[in-house]
Amino acid sequence: MLTTSIDHPAWIEIDLAQFKKNIALIRKEIGQTKLCLPVKANAYGHGLIPIAQAAVAAGVDYLAVSCLQEGARLRKADIQIPILVLGAIDADQIPELLRHHLELSIASLYKARLVAQKCKELQKKCNIHLEIDTGMQRTGVRPQTALHLFNELKNTEYLEIVGIYSHLATADEPHDSFAATQIQTFKKISNEIKNLLNKPILCHLSGSASVCNYPESLFDMVRPGLLSFGYFPNTEKKIDGIAPCLTLKAKISYFKVVPTQTGISYGHTYKTQTQSRIITIPVGYGDGFRRALSNQGSVIVHGRRYPIAGMICMDQLMVDIGHNEAHVGDEVILIGKNGSAEITLAEIAQRCDTIPYEILCGFNDRLPRIYRDNPENMD
Repeated sequence: MLTTSIDHPAWIEIDLAQFKKNIALIRKEIGQTKLCLPVKANAYGHGLIPIAQAAVAAGVDYLAVSCLQEGARLRKADIQIPILVLGAIDADQIPELLRHHLELSIASLYKARLVAQKCKELQKKCNIHLEIDTGMQRTGVRPQTALHLFNELKNTEYLEIVGIYSHLATADEPHDSFAATQIQTFKKISNEIKNLLNKPILCHLSGSASVCNYPESLFDMVRPGLLSFGYFPNTEKKIDGIAPCLTLKAKISYFKVVPTQTGISYGHTYKTQTQSRIITIPVGYGDGFRRALSNQGSVIVHGRRYPIAGMICMDQLMVDIGHNEAHVGDEVILIGKNGSAEITLAEIAQRCDTIPYEILCGFNDRLPRIYRDNPENMD
């Protein structure tokens, strides 16, 4: 089912049936552990609201966002399940965070008191997660002072501690000693805190890589973002059936035949080796398609790969299809699969010397998202 119309000759298709299948397969992998889906950064480029709605339909327990703006958009879209804000709290935003019933990360007594004071003024309680820095050196209270802060929070009116969590720094390295140390540190602190409470509390540490690489890191809840969208970080273990749900497509906008030794695009960094057919695709770095793919990347036309010719422009790129045929309006795949030809996100990230996360988050709203949900086509 097509859930929105194409209003631009380049677009991203999201297969919601595959996304839900990914969630179900992760559920099977983690057993009784709860699943929190990070949907920050526009759900890793997949579209915040439609992905959140599909995730709720698939039965996730929590959503995680980076900031107020994302959480507020979810609440305005009538998303009712718990939403954890992973980012640091800005004091001016506390009233709105409370109004939208967002769960907050607390890593200092100073911020905790700001939240508690505003809760008192508004006569609202706030669910909080104590963030512990076990080795990222980003945000979070240090392990040696975590219990002290926990005891302060436990006795602070209007604050309800519902979770404690941390982030693994090296989980994409299987059998890594630092990751093992972080897991043990978190386990020790979480056990100490659980012993001090007379109610259940959610302990969560694991993301996509550690779900596969470190089963001992699952605890009470996991936060597998990239994995839910069908991509594996550096992992030894693969979960059968998990696959990408995103495809980047466009329609050919122009076609020309050019002579041999003709320079293409800015700077003429590419020259034809023979008389060639050059097609123009209406995608560029202004859409988030990386300029680093100039003369490095490929596209798929009619089931065959062809090289990107010359520098990628802000709004367009050119492709050399040699002596083969293609016509204006024909569909081109920039990320995805057509028959045996495939361009993976991992390949693109490697060519750009970056990680899949950055590629996904770089696609902006000029590329419409088209949502398809056809479970009957799934294996």
